[in-house]
Amino acid sequence: MNTPSSQQDIVALLHERFSALPQVVQDAIRSSDIEHQLQGLARTHKLHLDQWELLENEVLLALLGVTSAGDLQSAIQSKTGIDTDSAKALTSDISAAIFEPIRAELERDLDHPSAVEKQETAVEQVRTELLAESKRDASVLLPAPKAPAVAPTTPPPPKPETKAVREIVPSVEISSPKKIAINDPYREQV
Repeated sequence: MNTPSSQQDIVALLHERFSALPQVVQDAIRSSDIEHQLQGLARTHKLHLDQWELLENEVLLALLGVTSAGDLQSAIQSKTGIDTDSAKALTSDISAAIFEPIRAELERDLDHPSAVEKQETAVEQVRTELLAESKRDASVLLPAPKAPAVAPTTPPPPKPETKAVREIVPSVEISSPKKIAINDPYREQV
């Protein structure tokens, strides 16, 4: 495999690989579910933050098809620096938590004969039923929206034909004589 030489080449390769993936895998990569699963596995296997980031990168590269999923265990072991037994257990958990659900969704999407029906929890089943029921009830109760009728309005008044003339008034100041306050308790007597 040709290794990309620059960061732009790597980004272009990743975009190319991502666009070539089936929609189910693209949706899985875009969702935050993989990140949450890997965080949980990192806590379970007591990985440090830098090890978890390297693990996430390796899993995403395997999902994109840049690296082989069969080489995931050795890649995890070499990149994170964990021992062989821990890498084997981690790879097994990653396969069960991430790759198998994606594989099952792909089989359902492609109508594969060995595809297993999607398992929903009781909460998800109730939610689905309630949403379907509310849509059905809403369509029965509410009439279809009609286009709003154009309401007649009063036309604006016509523009005036004559101009208003302002009269020029000379400005004159009228001053009043100053009153002298006598016996004002608040004023100083002179």
